[in-house]
Amino acid sequence: MGDGTQTYLFGFGPLSGVQDIQNGLPGTEIVATFNAVGGANGAVGLVNPATGAVDVAPIMNLGVMNANMPAPTMAIEEDDEFFLTLTNVGMIMRPDLFEQHTVHFHGYPNASSFYDGVPDASVAINIGGSFTYYYLAPDAGTYFWHCHVTPPEHLQMGMVGQLYVRPRQNRVSGSLYDGLVAQQADRRTACYPHSTTTPFYDQTNPDILCSSPLPSNHGAVTGGGTYAYNDGDASTAYDVEYPIQIHGFDPNFHFVGMTFNPEGFVDMKDKYFLLNGRSYPDTIKPGPQLTQSADGASHFSQPLPTIISIPTGGKALLRISDLDVTEFQTLASLGIPMHVVGINARLLRDLAGNDLTYYTNSITVGGGESVDVILDACAARATGGSCTTPIPSGTYYLYTPNLDHLSNDAENFGGLMTEVHICTSVDPLTKVGVGCK
Repeated sequence: MGDGTQTYLFGFGPLSGVQDIQNGLPGTEIVATFNAVGGANGAVGLVNPATGAVDVAPIMNLGVMNANMPAPTMAIEEDDEFFLTLTNVGMIMRPDLFEQHTVHFHGYPNASSFYDGVPDASVAINIGGSFTYYYLAPDAGTYFWHCHVTPPEHLQMGMVGQLYVRPRQNRVSGSLYDGLVAQQADRRTACYPHSTTTPFYDQTNPDILCSSPLPSNHGAVTGGGTYAYNDGDASTAYDVEYPIQIHGFDPNFHFVGMTFNPEGFVDMKDKYFLLNGRSYPDTIKPGPQLTQSADGASHFSQPLPTIISIPTGGKALLRISDLDVTEFQTLASLGIPMHVVGINARLLRDLAGNDLTYYTNSITVGGGESVDVILDACAARATGGSCTTPIPSGTYYLYTPNLDHLSNDAENFGGLMTEVHICTSVDPLTKVGVGCK
């Protein structure tokens, strides 16, 4: 950790999309890439895609001692069919434990509890075993994933990851509102609140759980951009997105786990506070963290930095999730207001379609919650949406006002803080900014 303390953790490590993950990108791959034998981002150990034959040796060689925290990010398009294979390679540092593991997509409406990852209603994977989960991507939004075996322990130990679903609206080429109306014809993601004026809606059987109804104040907005939700009016448009996962470590809990002692769940108290598995100033270091293994080889971990670059006059979507098991966490923004557009993977609209989004300078989340925040680097916009008064270029800060969370235990420096840079331009794929100050 930042004060030199060694921290023992166990978690998830990637067995596909490895090159992308090392470059700070999500590791989710399309079928052609995943099945490319010998490819940089293909499935590790895959021998024959037609039969599914694998070579176990590469899986074990890469999987053992390869835990990352957070786990590989999963980025899915709405309506995608997504397959995830979990392989339990065991824990070489604790050979006395025969831990089972699962994958649970938190807040995610699975078609069947069989794939939910809760051991009571689904399957847990033993050491040496594998299991393939199937998902049909539901409503757009920010979710997250974790192991659901002994959650207080396994989440504290680092078995957490980020997950988000991009909206169908990104694929609309004409009117956003018309595209959203057409979406109602698909029963998989249709939304039917009570309405007397809106087409396609069920007048006699309204859905009280409808999460994203049509906006009441829509206009003639054309598609072609990127959006956080199916909003119909471009209110959740952004230029570049950043997944940010908040977590905390209790050093004593990890120490007793490393030294074969009983873990004190009741006394669990976090002393290290992390954004994407790092404390400041490591949050702004580009690329993965590099350490040297015992054999002298370089080993990458914690691949996601949290430095936020926004193009001048542009917008950044922050997909914030919290899987801390002991603390509430607060993040504040200085100089750039936060526009909160979604909470817990739901667009902030009431059942009449009215806008419930709001502006603030801080958000507070607890374990198991997510918030979608847009940072707008523009002080004033024209009616058409173009920026007339951009926020001055420079370095701003996203940090916690809880001062005891701005530290790495005994070292009074670090914790939940990162930098926001206003740049001339930003590549939305690599997140690399040009002309940043």
